[in-house]
Amino acid sequence: MSTSIHTHRSMAYVKPINERGRASKPDPITNQFRFIVRMAYACDEQNVPYDLNWNRRDSLMEATITATGKIPMPKPLPKPPKEKPVSDWKPSIWEAVYRIDAYQDLNLKRKCPGFVIEHSCGLSLVHPSDSDELGGDDSDIRQNWRVTHTASGLSFGLTLNFKRATDALLLAASFPVDWNRDAEVLRTDLDIRRAGNTVLAMYGNGSDRGSAKRRLEQLERAA
Repeated sequence: MSTSIHTHRSMAYVKPINERGRASKPDPITNQFRFIVRMAYACDEQNVPYDLNWNRRDSLMEATITATGKIPMPKPLPKPPKEKPVSDWKPSIWEAVYRIDAYQDLNLKRKCPGFVIEHSCGLSLVHPSDSDELGGDDSDIRQNWRVTHTASGLSFGLTLNFKRATDALLLAASFPVDWNRDAEVLRTDLDIRRAGNTVLAMYGNGSDRGSAKRRLEQLERAA
């Protein structure tokens, strides 16, 4: 008993952008070209042998796919995950997770317990607590929040209410810097120092705010 082998072959052409409608609104890629991309994706996903060739003919780009075997039915391509803008991050106090090494206390020179809410940028909100129950140490859970570097637990030197601490973290996260790096590396990064001092200049207390502004001026003169 023989098993038949199916073969599929499709071809599509794509014009350069400047030949596809108006410059301000070029015509979309053709459905046929999208079909070829979807077919290649489906074959690759289901381990069906296929060959995708690209050829240029004058100003046209030609794409040809040939697949052999159990030809799959192409499905819509998966959409990339939707990135959540930094400004849309709205944490709740009740999301905080208790950790025995929540933050680095520079006075005690050790990690101390507290409740942590992590942000994907590499920073966290931390509420120090000696109890593993939020508010269990009779402290006001809306107050005494810190912005810390998640990996090291080092603080920005801010003690704020939850709303202002969240705003301060979002300001720090809005800078085009990578907070996920080691603290030792961050200390030598001028862009990180600008970001950190900008946050302190905005949300620090009187003396810290003034010092941060002066450091920003020094960084600008050194640039």
